[in-house]
Amino acid sequence: MRNVLVIGAGGWGREVLALLQADPAFGKAWIVKGFLDNRAHILDNLNYETAPICGDPLTYIPQPQDLFVCAIGNPRQREQYTLPIQKAGGEFLCIRAHALLGDRVQLGKGCVLSHLTQISPDAKIGDFVNIQTQSIVGHDSYISDYVQIGAMTFIGGRVSIGRYVVIHPHSTITQGIRIGEAATIGAGAVVVKDVPSGTTVFGNPARVIFNSH
Repeated sequence: MRNVLVIGAGGWGREVLALLQADPAFGKAWIVKGFLDNRAHILDNLNYETAPICGDPLTYIPQPQDLFVCAIGNPRQREQYTLPIQKAGGEFLCIRAHALLGDRVQLGKGCVLSHLTQISPDAKIGDFVNIQTQSIVGHDSYISDYVQIGAMTFIGGRVSIGRYVVIHPHSTITQGIRIGEAATIGAGAVVVKDVPSGTTVFGNPARVIFNSH
């Protein structure tokens, strides 16, 4: 029996715990050992005795039976906290039991797919991608590493999304769009033009409201 440790005990971490506990493999292939978080008291008064804080993800030494899930929403922080575990030989679990996957979908390591997410045929999802509830990824789309996709997002076919992108809930990315690295898509945005790297867009149709370059 493997032991799963969730990196991050904030709100998203506790949602991921619920996903794990509802997974058919829970109690059969693995159990949840607890959280890794450098905020030692974050779960105080929240009644998480069966999933305690087990250490700091930056200093924790993986044990032979450990599996890891990263539940940190910020893409850069997700990379920061997963790298030490990877360098120490830790193995990351991909949560996918609650999603509908089309034929020939490729999933990277450490992905978290929430309830009722749908990934269409021939889509490719990179490492450590979070896709939240009721989101759809269209056919032949490519989502790079460390992307965060909010709930009820629609991504059309043949869309390309760069590393560290954050897409907030209820967004629509129309077919064939390219979104550059570290861009941010505001909640409810309808994206009908390519989005350059480092750019924040918002609205319908989406317009640039900030550019880091």
